Amino acid sequence: MDWLEEKIEQLLTFLKDSSLVKALVWYLSIGMCGVGTFYWITRNICLVWIEVLSKRYDNIITTHSVRGWNWFDIGGKGQLLLSMINFLYNCCLYLYILICFYIVGKLFLEKKIKPAIAAISQGMNYINMGDYSHEITWRGKDEMGILCEELEQLRKKMLKNKRDQWKYQEEQRKINAAFAHDIRTPLTVIQGYTEFLQKYVPKGRVTEGMLMEKLNTMHEQEERLLLFSTTMTKIQNIEKWELSGNWYHVSELVERLDAVIQGILEKTDKEISLCAKIPEKELFLDRNLLMEVFENLLSNALRYASGRIQVEAALGEKELTIYVKDDGPGFSVRALCSGMEAYFSEEKDSREHFGIGLSICRILCENHGGTLTLQNSVEQGAITAATLAVGIREM
Repeated sequence: MDWLEEKIEQLLTFLKDSSLVKALVWYLSIGMCGVGTFYWITRNICLVWIEVLSKRYDNIITTHSVRGWNWFDIGGKGQLLLSMINFLYNCCLYLYILICFYIVGKLFLEKKIKPAIAAISQGMNYINMGDYSHEITWRGKDEMGILCEELEQLRKKMLKNKRDQWKYQEEQRKINAAFAHDIRTPLTVIQGYTEFLQKYVPKGRVTEGMLMEKLNTMHEQEERLLLFSTTMTKIQNIEKWELSGNWYHVSELVERLDAVIQGILEKTDKEISLCAKIPEKELFLDRNLLMEVFENLLSNALRYASGRIQVEAALGEKELTIYVKDDGPGFSVRALCSGMEAYFSEEKDSREHFGIGLSICRILCENHGGTLTLQNSVEQGAITAATLAVGIREM
């Protein structure tokens, strides 16, 4: 019995994992085997009964042929019974075929179609209600299982898009709050100096030197407000960056990185080295986005490096990672936690840097299916690692 149960279990598993056409053929084959078995049993039983009844009513039977369509010329109940048996004897095959089709169709629908439809229907109901957290749990290797898996991937994508939307809205809120906080000081300075001049200039109590000093300070604060506005616009444009991917040779990308480094070396006395031990393949990515990220990371490293910057490019199974390491003081604990947020800066009263470089890199990396990470070197300095999801193919 254990052996039989094991074989039945294997057969059920095989039917569940088979394609719809293959499973239907197997269901029909098993059903037709049952039809043949019951047909053989029924024919033999009918022959026995016909023989028994024929001997009992042999005095009133005028014809007797078990292989053709014959009616027995007997009266009463005997005639009816023999007619029914003869009818069953000749028509049982067609009857069993109809029953087989019904049972096979019902089993096929119950085992192969309905469970997947129920899982899909339940998942779609949750999605229609705005709840993307419930999985479409039907797992199978047939076409319905593949359909459920594709819908599950769609659900995950919708959930990711929803989370990204929430994250984007939260980031916008933080950016707006940071922007409102940072422009408060310039506005307060301008307001204070304006009231001061309006009060004392008419009275002649402001000298020319004092007036120019106040006006210069106000002008500096105005420039700072303009730069704030420019960075705000830049962040919004970065968030709307539309990816434009193409296939590029690894050597071509490395040459582009090296060209940026050579251009910077013309303006600085710091040492910058590039290490890119990547096999020659073709990568599918947005080259302009890659260069934007790299230039921002390199610019950030130049501000803090003491004398040396190391750049390394590494290729994984589905991602390209650019490491930028400097020999500066490294990231503070606060910078490691918040360094990638917009307008984060540990420099007081900086008129050129508003802490958006790493924020821009993070946004671009995430738009390209990657990440940006910050860490400190074991030896000395900071390390930023920008990872982009890429397509890879052999040349």
